[in-house]
Amino acid sequence: MGHDAPMVDVVFDVAGKTLPAEHAFGLWRATFPWLPWLEGEDGAGIHRLRTVPTGYGVALLARRAKLLLRVPERRCDDALTLSGKALDVGGSVLAVGAGIARPLRPWATLHAQQVAAAAGGEAEFQDEVAAWLQARDVACQFITGRRQTVMAGGREITGFSVVLHGLTPAGSLRMQSAGMGSDRVLGCGIFVPYKSIAAVA
Repeated sequence: MGHDAPMVDVVFDVAGKTLPAEHAFGLWRATFPWLPWLEGEDGAGIHRLRTVPTGYGVALLARRAKLLLRVPERRCDDALTLSGKALDVGGSVLAVGAGIARPLRPWATLHAQQVAAAAGGEAEFQDEVAAWLQARDVACQFITGRRQTVMAGGREITGFSVVLHGLTPAGSLRMQSAGMGSDRVLGCGIFVPYKSIAAVA
């Protein structure tokens, strides 16, 4: 399957109170038994959950937080089978409610919270981003943010936030469908609409 296969976001209501501060790996482990195909699909992934940090190892689930899966359109019905499941995320229960498919829309500015990087420094990472865009025939400008690391099952993932701006509608949909870099099931490299580039640095 190519990276230009049509993708959608499947959006679920969720209920819960707290999660581990770093819960991306736990969320993936909890989801995997129900959706084992997710990791093998090009561009598919699990968006980061909206949480509020507390400073003592747990995060509060944000009010009106949603669980979002980015999946190929043909996998929509498969993804919706997650509705009604109770996910054990590192010892915290996340109850998954009703789900709905939401088509991707072309936005001129997109943001990825963290793109996993092979490079250690920002300059090398910017070269990676430029090469990635060129390989996908996407012409736009980009801004990279601070270097950040997350732990995932004993593995450290290093990356940077990325904002793409000045995208054409076709380029925007292509980047949302393809994503960037690895570890998509841990929320890395998934592009979402971004209202302003002023606050990114």
